[in-house]
Amino acid sequence: MTIETPAQNEERQRIDLGARLREARDYVGLSQDEVASALNLSRPAVTNMESGARKVEALELERLARLYGRSVEFLLTGKEASENEDAQIAFLARATRGLSTRDLEELGRFAEFLRNSPKSSKKDK
Repeated sequence: MTIETPAQNEERQRIDLGARLREARDYVGLSQDEVASALNLSRPAVTNMESGARKVEALELERLARLYGRSVEFLLTGKEASENEDAQIAFLARATRGLSTRDLEELGRFAEFLRNSPKSSKKDK
């Protein structure tokens, strides 16, 4: 078994991201020229992102996700967050809105306690 170096891992991730970008663009029926125009980039920049030869900036990735109707998580990992996870995250965001920094720190400690508790069921996630 060959161990991947950090540089090889980064290159593989860039290539995988590029493939997902290409597939998403094809799925929505856009040309590289149309994507380049929408993002105010050159067509070669889009080609290089899709081939993995060019890193994709965070803001570009966010704009690509909106353009393709996909999540940033999907473009990065190939996996969508489940609707249930999205609902849970939205609930927690609403529930913690307005808490003080001290309260948020305490909540974080409690979440860590629950995660490490022997009674905690990993299946519930």
